[in-house]
Amino acid sequence: MNVLREQKGGYTQITLENGSGMTLRLASLGAAIREVRVPDRKGESKTVTLCPIDERAFCDAYYGKTVGRTAGRIAGATFTIGNKTATLEKNNFGQDNLHGGKTGLHIANFSVEIREHAEYTDAAFCYRSPSGEGGYFGNADICVTYRVSERENAFKILFDGVPDEPTLLNLTNHVYWNVSGNLCESAKAQTLYIAASRVGMVNERLLTEKIVPVSEDFDFRTPHKIGDYIAEKEVQQYTNGYDHVWLLDTKNADEKACELYSEKSGIGVQVFTTYPCVVFYANCQAPANQQVYPNVTDEAYLSACLECQYHPDGIHACPERCGVCSPEKPYHEETAYKFIVK
Repeated sequence: MNVLREQKGGYTQITLENGSGMTLRLASLGAAIREVRVPDRKGESKTVTLCPIDERAFCDAYYGKTVGRTAGRIAGATFTIGNKTATLEKNNFGQDNLHGGKTGLHIANFSVEIREHAEYTDAAFCYRSPSGEGGYFGNADICVTYRVSERENAFKILFDGVPDEPTLLNLTNHVYWNVSGNLCESAKAQTLYIAASRVGMVNERLLTEKIVPVSEDFDFRTPHKIGDYIAEKEVQQYTNGYDHVWLLDTKNADEKACELYSEKSGIGVQVFTTYPCVVFYANCQAPANQQVYPNVTDEAYLSACLECQYHPDGIHACPERCGVCSPEKPYHEETAYKFIVK
């Protein structure tokens, strides 16, 4: 594994290149993915992710970042565990909490350690989130490890959290995918598979309100292009595209949860996870005039996010499995990405 470590502004950037042509560029700021490059069907190295070129935009945004302490929207910006209640920032319509608030993990500068092994290399990003940060109670030692395979184009993210008292975590990575190669087509032209027969419908504040069987507009169990139903009324209502949680039918991390594929490049990314849900977000509200690749400006539906996580408001909707952890029951989940070429 070729490993390059460099300082970039106030954070560390790590570039890992394996023996099969995959390059992963990571950042300690937000324990983030800045870029993924893999060979297309012609064997040419192509970028398959979006990230702002402008440094200030990258620092402030979610592109490729680790999101937490809790990903998604928590109703009322509050939750209770035992006899303790957390009061979080109301950064969603002035009423709810989104992605842990402005002081979430996406702006935290993690320490980084590289651990090289024969078959893979780990880039371990660690950060102590102090009690009270963002309104969450309990100190939490959070570690996000990128395990990059040497011989195949695949990597895994291991999410670990050890709190000093019972608290809530729901960690994900907010990487924006476009597997056409160097962002040469809309994500609407790419084919998506999601192993899920149930989906969460959202209200006007984009809170997940009820879980229902997938309708034709939301059914990706038979793979089809993202753009096939994206203009339908039910998909456009409130979200202007896909921004919903799918409850996965998969039972373990050996079963494929999702796959995004481009006929143009022949590149596909397969997703495997221990999490019970995935939030599929079709980049329906792209920032104006934001360059995300040389000569490419972000726009609606240019990318697709597949955020493996717990139910976003699980602390209220399904508290039996929602990311509550403790010193006796530390947090651990994994999401793996495998690249294929057809």
